[in-house]
Amino acid sequence: MKKQLIFDVATDTQIVIYAVDSKIITKEIRVGKKDHAAYMIPLIDKVLKENNLTIKQIDQIIVGSGPGSYTGIRVAVMTAKMLSYTNQIDLYEISSLNLLTSGYEGIKTPMIDARNNNYFSASYDDEKVILKEALYAIDDLSKYQNHIVINSDTIKVNLENAQKFYQKVLDVHAFTPKYLRVTEAERNHDTTTNNK
Repeated sequence: MKKQLIFDVATDTQIVIYAVDSKIITKEIRVGKKDHAAYMIPLIDKVLKENNLTIKQIDQIIVGSGPGSYTGIRVAVMTAKMLSYTNQIDLYEISSLNLLTSGYEGIKTPMIDARNNNYFSASYDDEKVILKEALYAIDDLSKYQNHIVINSDTIKVNLENAQKFYQKVLDVHAFTPKYLRVTEAERNHDTTTNNK
């Protein structure tokens, strides 16, 4: 029996799950704005305590690695790396797009708002990738079916479906979030550097 800790912070919805062999035992969901870092460890502690567990009893950590909120996915990935490395727990990643809509069957096109009519998106037909994960203008997604704009009302997690997409992280130190675009600060820095 594999005890699993799963979490994602790609949107304004922070989700922490404890599962055994991909069967969800406890799920905590918290909606917030740019304050997920302060609640990440307390939420994990709460889920563990509810199940009379310590982090050392967890066999696998699965983290939504983005795309999505720059700060959110950074918080999730850094927390996963820290817990995995310090406690020697196997670490797996999964696309946040896939994890947060894994409870939907058939063709789906999950979307995370990236502002200015742009979305982080992909399209899946069960295990088959129809459209690869990237940043798209809304018009580019019109030909794909079953759009799901991910928010606290539309998140639907089924770990038995999601587990098909887990990827083991072989080098915890080198593991980074899937940002899929540079931040505004990086763009401004590049513009300043090029103008010198």
